[in-house]
Amino acid sequence: MLKLKRQYSIALMVISGIALLIFGLNYLKGKDLFQSGDMYHAVYTDVSGINDATPVLFHGFKVGQVIGSDMLADGSGRIAVSFIIHEKRLQLTKDTKAELFSVDLFSRGVRITLGTGAPAASGDTLASGAELSLTESVGAQIDPLKRKAETMLASVDSVLTAVQAMLNPGARRDIDASFTNLRATLENINSTTRQLDQLIAKESHRISSILDNADKVGANLAANNQHISNVLANMDSASAAFANGRLERMMADLEGTSTEIKGLMTALKNGQGTMGKLMSDDSLYNNLNAATRQMDLLMEDLRLNPHRYLSIFGRKDKLPKLSDSDIERIRQAHPPNP
Repeated sequence: MLKLKRQYSIALMVISGIALLIFGLNYLKGKDLFQSGDMYHAVYTDVSGINDATPVLFHGFKVGQVIGSDMLADGSGRIAVSFIIHEKRLQLTKDTKAELFSVDLFSRGVRITLGTGAPAASGDTLASGAELSLTESVGAQIDPLKRKAETMLASVDSVLTAVQAMLNPGARRDIDASFTNLRATLENINSTTRQLDQLIAKESHRISSILDNADKVGANLAANNQHISNVLANMDSASAAFANGRLERMMADLEGTSTEIKGLMTALKNGQGTMGKLMSDDSLYNNLNAATRQMDLLMEDLRLNPHRYLSIFGRKDKLPKLSDSDIERIRQAHPPNP
């Protein structure tokens, strides 16, 4: 009897050990044998990072976990993932989506997105989806950068090769000469700057006077702004008056006057009128010249023979003198024989 009790104790201990082993393995896998729930399925083409302990999350809150995965028997290569929802307060619908996503850099999870359809029953297959993992996303963004970097490195290598080919001894000498000339130019600029500073320091008083005069001129302009405005207004008025036809009428009158003067000068030139005859006929000049000559002879005769014209006390000279006028009359009366 004692031996039978011992066998029962050993069997009970073995069974308890096996149960503890199974419970421990499931616990390490994230399974809770004492927690029940509804099972659902989703089909994926790639379940990388998904295992039996993968959590099922709803808005970041764990509502279940994956309990297994298996490839479909239709030969399509798709994989069915089964997960259990422990949260009784979460009611899934038939259009609920179970999407694979990256929980962190190294693990993935199943994200539940509720729909608006009819409630789903335990054992239904939900819609599936998958986001790129962080590694895949980073790789997708790094690959173009990598290709660009490779292209850039090739371009840089080509540029460096070209630069190395350009930097031959002759080119280096030319570059050294260029830097030497640049240094000399900078020294000249520095010297010119010093001279300019000295000139400004020397002529600062004159520059100040010029600026003061400029300020005074500006002040005068500001003070006489109204007068300048009046002058400009008068100029505008004059321009407006000229624009209204006064200038055209003035030019027309001036042209008429010029025409009249031209006609008058033409008449004078042709000997028309009194002034024209005086200008073109020299008879009046000759007559005036002869009269002047006669007047001179008369005055000469009056000076030499005043008794001919004046008698003082009734006495007359017995021998009159011949004046130039007498000689002229005698010569005109008796011209010499040819």
